[in-house]
Amino acid sequence: IYAETAPDYSAARSTGIRVVTLDRGYRHDVAMTSPWLLQGAKTLSYAVNRAALREAARRDADDVVFVSSDGYLLEGPTSTLILRTGDRIRTPRTDQGILAGTTQASAFEFFEAEGFETSYELLPLEELALTDAAWLVSSVRQAAPVRAVDGAELSVDSQLTGKLNAHLLGSPN
Repeated sequence: IYAETAPDYSAARSTGIRVVTLDRGYRHDVAMTSPWLLQGAKTLSYAVNRAALREAARRDADDVVFVSSDGYLLEGPTSTLILRTGDRIRTPRTDQGILAGTTQASAFEFFEAEGFETSYELLPLEELALTDAAWLVSSVRQAAPVRAVDGAELSVDSQLTGKLNAHLLGSPN
């Protein structure tokens, strides 16, 4: 067991984060075609995840969104990606060798209560640039709105982000 005090992520939750997309090095269907590779088992090694975060910092970004080698959105090194397009909230399917996110599940509960349609989908990389809002969510940072992808600015829905984080942090809206 390793434990430490988490950094203060309040700025990331309010002003957003800049992300870069990085090729994870396998196709989106690797969990089905090559189950022995143990994709999605983040407990085995964080070496790739730490290296990806160093690469993000080298590119003047705060975090990473992994993409499959055939062009589908996956997850962050320690987070789950959520996209909003209109009244639809989507996240990448977990049959792509990624883990189901507990914070993402809580976020979906919030969005459904707010009247949004939620779904797990196979999401092409291009969807990230076309979305109305995007977040990387995790149990430590909560919901950090994505304000730039590979240097291109994205819209941040500050009001919805605030309500989402209040829900995730257990505060009244």
